[in-house]
Amino acid sequence: MGLVAFFADSTGWRSAFAETYPDRPVRVVVPFAAGGTFDLVGRTVAQRLTEMWRQQVVVDNRPGGATIIATELVAKANADGHTIFLSPNALAANPALHKKLPYNTRRDLRPVVLIAAQPMALGAHPSFRANSIAELMEMAKAQPKKLSYGAAGVGSGGHLAGEIFKSMAGKLDIVFVSYKGGNIAMADVIGNHIPLVMTGLPNLLPQQRAGKIKILAITDSQRSPVAKEIPTISETVPGYEFRNWFGFVVPAGTPGQLIARINKDVNKLLDAGDSGNVRNHLQELGFIVLGGTVGEFAKVIKTDSEKFANIIREAGIRPN
Repeated sequence: MGLVAFFADSTGWRSAFAETYPDRPVRVVVPFAAGGTFDLVGRTVAQRLTEMWRQQVVVDNRPGGATIIATELVAKANADGHTIFLSPNALAANPALHKKLPYNTRRDLRPVVLIAAQPMALGAHPSFRANSIAELMEMAKAQPKKLSYGAAGVGSGGHLAGEIFKSMAGKLDIVFVSYKGGNIAMADVIGNHIPLVMTGLPNLLPQQRAGKIKILAITDSQRSPVAKEIPTISETVPGYEFRNWFGFVVPAGTPGQLIARINKDVNKLLDAGDSGNVRNHLQELGFIVLGGTVGEFAKVIKTDSEKFANIIREAGIRPN
């Protein structure tokens, strides 16, 4: 069975159950610490789903373990739609980063809907000597192993974006420092404990505007419409591009009609036209709002799984 068909296939269930869902509080598991971009997206969507479903939708932060702790929790949860994983693209990267996982992504999980994506951004303390990617590359080449960058754990978007940058920029020897959240790494840069952080643009933008951090570049292929003054890494390193996505994933065995109901409702709140809608709010913060079908999300997971496996191998990252 193909991976897309495998992910998209689910056991049917009575329409009546999907119509009355949820009948108790729903938990959205976020694999990073409170206060970061995943937490922000999770809480924004949870609040609107609480209003839509008239049931409490609560965020459960489960940081650590390169997102594996949170993923395993959801993979082994009851397949009744009341435990949802706000998954990063580490879901697609972890099989190539770890020899053994406590779950099987294809067997134990099902995609529901892509919610958003974010370009990552490379930030530094305002006193950091380099003011551009070109200057950073010169520093790193002159001082191998002397510079470091923080990000939200092995396999996180920040880690992958950083390692791909190092590889494409001429195999720079910049040391990776793992944190339980990009916002925690960002705090250490603000405190001048480490020189660099790779985290979501929505994390760093308010800090740059407050003068606490300077953003050297973002990882998207084009400049952000909310921060056009910030260059892209690809302007210095041609061909470089990275986005970190956010999507709802549920345990395998969750009925297809229930997956369809959650997908429909999330797309509805992303497209709502009121003045306080989720789409406008997230876009103003620097996110790229997505939505779409179950099948489209399944294709993204399949494509990224293959892409990340190749990138990880070419970057010389050995599976743990």
